[in-house]
Parts: sequence; structure tokens; C-alpha cells
Amino acid sequence: MVALPAHGTRRRGVPLEAVRAWRCPAHETTDHPLLADAPARLHEQNAEETLTKALRDAPRDLELSRRTVEGHSRRVLVDASHSADLLIVGAERRTSPLGLQLGRVAHTALHHSGCPVAVVPQPT
Repeated sequence: MVALPAHGTRRRGVPLEAVRAWRCPAHETTDHPLLADAPARLHEQNAEETLTKALRDAPRDLELSRRTVEGHSRRVLVDASHSADLLIVGAERRTSPLGLQLGRVAHTALHHSGCPVAVVPQPT
């Protein structure tokens, strides 16, 4: 999380929506009716905890909503971009002789987003 987007959302008077995608791998599903949703709930809970940790330093006066969505990160973020003014995507630092390399999520967001995209490299 970086301070600049929070400052910009407060100045413009718009809320910040933080979205975290999650998926339940097929090998973790079960056919037992009493346990069918257990693996998915665990993955969703982990996503909610990760999102909470990522937003722990957000300013208290920021209008902030949190949302976890089941699905591929690329599809979830592109879908969210169609109702957003700006999509901010974190990127892990992977360097090569060609410079900073983007992963699949950031690359997809840049090419398929319905709004401008800011790619923010994670601190090392």
C-alpha cells in the first residue's frame, strides 16, 4: 500500500476499493456434502486476512472498502477496472538485463484494463 493513492482519493472525495482475488484449487474440493464448502471458505478467509494486513497502514479517515472475489487475479482486476477511475496493481521486482519484468497480472491489467493502470513495484 502506498500513501499517494490514499491522498488522491481523499482529495477527490472518492472511495478506495481494495480487491483481493482468491481461488480454491480443484484438488482441494470434496464431494462430501458437509465438507463441500470448507476448502473454499479457508481460501477466502486467507484472502481476507491478507487484504487486512495489506491495508493496516491505510489512513483512518480514508473511505475504504474491502472485497474478496473468487477467480483468477487477472480476470477479477480487469472486471473491477471497468467501474474504476484508476487501477493500481502491485508488481514484484524481477530484474533482468532488460530491466524490470512484469508478471502476468500486471501485464494483463496494462493491456486489458477499462481504465488507466498504475503499476507499483513492491519495495525490496
